[in-house]
Amino acid sequence: MADDSNDFRQYLLSNGLNETTVQTLLDEEIEDLQTLRILSEDDIEKLNLKTGQKAKIRSIGRKQQNVAESKRFDSRKPTRGKGLPSLRKDDEEPRFVRCSPEVNGLDTTPSIKTVKRAAVTKNFTGILHVSPSSSSESEGEEEGHVHMKRDTFRGGSVKLAGKGERDVDLTYNLLQTEDKGKVVMKLSTKQDIDVHCVKARILILVDISGSMGIKYDRRRKHSKLSRMKKFAIDLVDSLDDGDFASVVTFGEKTNVLVPLQEINSKTRSELKTKLETLDKTYLSTKTNLSAGLSRAIDIFSENATGPEDLLTYRNSIIVFSDGEINEGTKEPNKLIHEVREKIRRNAFDLDDSQNQWVSISTIATGNDVSEAMYLLSKCCSSDAFYHLDVQKSEENDPDLFLPVMLRKTAVAWNVSVVVEAVNGAVILNNETSQDNKVRLRGSRRGKEKMEKAFFYYDIPAASTKHIGVALDLSNVDSDANTVVLKVKVEYSKAVGMRMKYFVEIARGEFSDQTGRKSEAIKANLMHDARLISQNVLHIAAEHVKTGNIEASANQIKQGQSELQALMDKYGAMAAAEPESEAPRGRHCIVSTADTLMRSVRDMLQDVTVERETEKKETYADSIMNTMQSLLTELEGSKSTQDLHEPDGKNWARIKAVSSAISREAPTISSDVNTDVYAPLPNIRRISGNLQHQMVNLQKKREARKSAIPSIFE
Repeated sequence: MADDSNDFRQYLLSNGLNETTVQTLLDEEIEDLQTLRILSEDDIEKLNLKTGQKAKIRSIGRKQQNVAESKRFDSRKPTRGKGLPSLRKDDEEPRFVRCSPEVNGLDTTPSIKTVKRAAVTKNFTGILHVSPSSSSESEGEEEGHVHMKRDTFRGGSVKLAGKGERDVDLTYNLLQTEDKGKVVMKLSTKQDIDVHCVKARILILVDISGSMGIKYDRRRKHSKLSRMKKFAIDLVDSLDDGDFASVVTFGEKTNVLVPLQEINSKTRSELKTKLETLDKTYLSTKTNLSAGLSRAIDIFSENATGPEDLLTYRNSIIVFSDGEINEGTKEPNKLIHEVREKIRRNAFDLDDSQNQWVSISTIATGNDVSEAMYLLSKCCSSDAFYHLDVQKSEENDPDLFLPVMLRKTAVAWNVSVVVEAVNGAVILNNETSQDNKVRLRGSRRGKEKMEKAFFYYDIPAASTKHIGVALDLSNVDSDANTVVLKVKVEYSKAVGMRMKYFVEIARGEFSDQTGRKSEAIKANLMHDARLISQNVLHIAAEHVKTGNIEASANQIKQGQSELQALMDKYGAMAAAEPESEAPRGRHCIVSTADTLMRSVRDMLQDVTVERETEKKETYADSIMNTMQSLLTELEGSKSTQDLHEPDGKNWARIKAVSSAISREAPTISSDVNTDVYAPLPNIRRISGNLQHQMVNLQKKREARKSAIPSIFE
């Protein structure tokens, strides 16, 4: 890095900039020519430089702009029909960020044995390239782990966001017990309650294998495909004029049933007519999901004239399949790697802050364990995993609009949060949030105790996401002003502009919590409850996958006991607060503990006993009720499930619940109390047809509330 900075410095000096100007640029993190050339006139003015120096910066920028434009259109533009960049012979394929999340601390990124790994270097223009190197490149780096560049995303212009102009606001609650500090950060877009929808390009990717056409109801009239057809037609009605839509089917081969086309009164009618044939088409004997995904990504690229088309639309692929893959890439981890590499390669010349330009939501159905469908949702979106039980009523179908609704209301995307423990503080990984977590590229062995990074594909308007970080403070100086945690937030605005800001947390803030202790207790309780549920349900799902229903049920019962211990801990902490503490918050926490402990004892006595629906519930109590529902279903499966045979339906139900809780994202599972731990955005007004769909969804959910636990109040 030092050599790169020196090259950049010398280049600027040789082009007429003085030492003061060069140092000013470096202080502003303008460390390469790619960043320099896309500075706006306002950015240059804010540098407070002399007129002559500003003119030289503009001159350098124009010169590099001409070079960059020539390179982009001559050698980087995707070839129409293939959607892949045509690389010059003297260029290596660019490789940027690998950001596949971990699952409960377990790596889910494939070991790439067929691709030669290479060291990433950075030339003075700021473009990342892959160059050949020896095997020593991987020393101190575990293969298959998730990676993000240490300085988060670089390569483009990043504007510093002041407090009054942040689309994603970060606040936090602090709690200290002895030498341990807990930070629960809240990423919020709550200020956005009147939303002008972002234009969307939606591609529905439909499995047309034979298993999708089997009639499942008594009258032998409906199939998974006919259910999907109804959803696709309703989806077209919900899109606004100016959006784009496409439908691609896949089996043994892929077929573009509806090309990507702009929605208007004429095309809307044509699309719906075409979709009526969805369940009347030829059903294949094969299911090649990898080919379908590859074709879907290419369609987006083929219909883009440049990177601006990828930035100005929210691009989304919605996959509908039973996950019974028997052709193409079958191994789930390998499939994820291929898909993510394809997305990056089709990103024109977008830098690593913007090249995750499409998200993939999955709606799985059927009775098979669909690991590939789950991991696609996990690693290629920030959505929950969706599982549709076709044996149940169609009243859940409006929930299938969630991937589209939330994407069209997203006010920020490619959101990264990097935290760094400093001045002796150490991050305690087991007590830190696991979902949405990514690894920093280039981290040295042991460095994970100092740095963590989290990534969100997008955050809808009027939403909140939480990140919990536990710190060991035993080796931190006692000075209250000593900074123990540095936080860097970066995101792209809806129109593609990259923004960033920084937050620092000092040791003294942990003890200075007057009047806020109860709120901190509640925030930490909810964070720890999410961690417990994520771990317990992950293990329970693994047991179900092997057919061991009894072990899965026992794991969930153990999770209930862990939640009880958690509530004992935080309930006692709240009860010990002095009377000067705000009574509403204190009594709320104590009531939470009492209610939960009573319900735990009841449920542990007999897992099949139904709870009283009129009893008010808290956040953790809702998780307990959800676990109870899963237990009841598992107990009912024992008599019909063959020993050691995978139970795909229960596996999918558990995964849907787990992802909804840990990702704080709504799913269509009726087991999930959406109002409590995966709430829909509280948007007051939405532009376009989406307003009607959101109102319709709320009405449907209100009608189902008698079967769902009451919300936290």
